[in-house]
Amino acid sequence: MQKRILLGLFFLFSLWAGPQRASGQTVYTSSANASPGAPDPTGVDHSPSWLFPVAKLDEALPSWIRIGGEYRNRIEGPIGIGYHDTRDFYLLDRLRIDATIQAKEWLRFHAEVQDARIFFNHHTPNASPFEDTWTLWEGYAQVGNPTEGWVDVVGGRQALRFGDERVIGPANWTNVGRTFNVARVDLHHPGYVVSVFASSVVPGDRTYLHNVFPGNNLYGVYGSFQNIVPKATFEPYVLWRIAPSSSALPETLGRGHLNEVTIGLHWKGALPANFDYNTEFDGQTGSLGARSIGAWAGYVSLGKTFPKIAAAPRVFVEGNYASGTKNPRGHDWNTFDQLYPSNHDKFGFTDVIGRRNVVQFRVGVEEEPTKKWKLKQAFEGFWLATSDDNFYASSGAISVPAHPGANRHVGNELDLTAEYRLYSGLNFGFGYARLFAGQFLKTTTPGHDYSYPYAYFEYNFSKPRFHSPVRTN
Repeated sequence: MQKRILLGLFFLFSLWAGPQRASGQTVYTSSANASPGAPDPTGVDHSPSWLFPVAKLDEALPSWIRIGGEYRNRIEGPIGIGYHDTRDFYLLDRLRIDATIQAKEWLRFHAEVQDARIFFNHHTPNASPFEDTWTLWEGYAQVGNPTEGWVDVVGGRQALRFGDERVIGPANWTNVGRTFNVARVDLHHPGYVVSVFASSVVPGDRTYLHNVFPGNNLYGVYGSFQNIVPKATFEPYVLWRIAPSSSALPETLGRGHLNEVTIGLHWKGALPANFDYNTEFDGQTGSLGARSIGAWAGYVSLGKTFPKIAAAPRVFVEGNYASGTKNPRGHDWNTFDQLYPSNHDKFGFTDVIGRRNVVQFRVGVEEEPTKKWKLKQAFEGFWLATSDDNFYASSGAISVPAHPGANRHVGNELDLTAEYRLYSGLNFGFGYARLFAGQFLKTTTPGHDYSYPYAYFEYNFSKPRFHSPVRTN
């Protein structure tokens, strides 16, 4: 704990002292659309050199090895935990350190360790997804160049990101996140990428290597095509999940062996007059024990940007649906399996609702008043697809058991968020989200609203190098 406090004090001192060492003035440029650690869009990174102390270490090392990492610190103060009159206030702290060896242009080795911790908590557990101390986050070998040639192969532990991460993503907003033990082949050429993979999710069990659960496997083919539809990305995919009935897998416990196929399509692009669209549909079939699976989910979003108005606001409207089981005693299983998504901000910023047995409508606006500021305001409503099925949490686990005949209105949510990008690789953010309990929560729980205020900073101390070790389809 003392080491973490000293690290934070050193960081704040660096922010104050760094510009003083640069003749009292620091010149930099930034882009609100760039990711942490990315270079300036002009091709020159004007961030001050003191922001990347690891670069000095890289200069002393051979050119084929690079050290990097990131640090994130977030304060959260949830109120109304479990829809009870319970509140907490805690600090989430995460450090990742990585090393990449580029042995050849076509051969790379990558390893990354993670230390995720929670401090000052009273009602929030010291466990995943909040805490997982010093473990192997990623560790893989890559044969082939992911940006050149026709094929590359990855084997080992890796964070998987596909599309908008509605079916597979690292859940990076959570403190621990998600990786997979994976064997993966990417076929690529300008205009398309096709990924074929076999994987097993890595549980957050607070051990050094995190043994995967035997038999819980996910296989898939995911394509991403740029030229099929003008100004659009067209991504069809097929995923096959098998899993045994086990207490470690709530979705199969007491129901039997899972054998499930998901067929999906993600399609997003630009339209005339500064309109944009984003849509994704999934159908699921197979078996869960003696039951036949027949489930589906869909998402549609339409937005319009007003570039001539101050802050260039983008107004959007969205709709989400994920099916539920209307007859729990029947032979059909209709509850959509959300698989392994990054759900944050897809069902609100409170992160208490999952993509199972849910109907959601959302409207909002995003603004960029400067190149450094990004603002977002959204309002949404949630309903159960059927009251005969459970209300599910963001993790996919049961949040409130089914109450057949209950009012289906879960609640409405207000989200207010802001992010400031000080330098390339250094972001600050804060926000407030509140889920106003609807009739369903008021009749099945104590019915308290859930509020989620937070503030954070993210610091990526890795300068861009080589080509990206992780492909995003």
